[in-house]
Amino acid sequence: MTFTRQHVEWLSLILFLAIVAIVFQQISTDLVKQGIAEGDPFHNAAFFPRAVCILIIAAVLIRVVTLTLQMRQETIVGDSVAAKDLRWPFMLVCLFGLYLLFLDLLGYHLATAPFIAIAMIICGDKKPIPTILYSVAVALLIAFLFEKYLKIVLPGGMFAINIPW
Repeated sequence: MTFTRQHVEWLSLILFLAIVAIVFQQISTDLVKQGIAEGDPFHNAAFFPRAVCILIIAAVLIRVVTLTLQMRQETIVGDSVAAKDLRWPFMLVCLFGLYLLFLDLLGYHLATAPFIAIAMIICGDKKPIPTILYSVAVALLIAFLFEKYLKIVLPGGMFAINIPW
């Protein structure tokens, strides 16, 4: 069986829905047990993940509609995807998994900039200095927004690195 671009897109949509299902399962079990899944947005640990998942569901639904309309309008011939073409998305998914593993160990500040830089390199960026500068700047900007304005403490890791904004 050869995979077409549409097969890969459907599989990626299924992956996003699986992630959403895991988040909703965690919200309805672990966060409820801890008593932090209810209340207003400032005292509800489930509010932000639930909001992000709702946005992901909306995006998936939009893509399902557009894919369905494309399937009705055209038959894609010769648009097969070889296994070697799937190595880059596979590498990005593996990289994200490694990032999540090292996030708790190293902390946000030590894990995020290398993650962004490696993701950019996998996606084809070939300029090392701008890639490093951009990844550090984005990581610091995200940390600043989360810690300063959203008052969310990012993981400090085994070195307990947190920037006092």
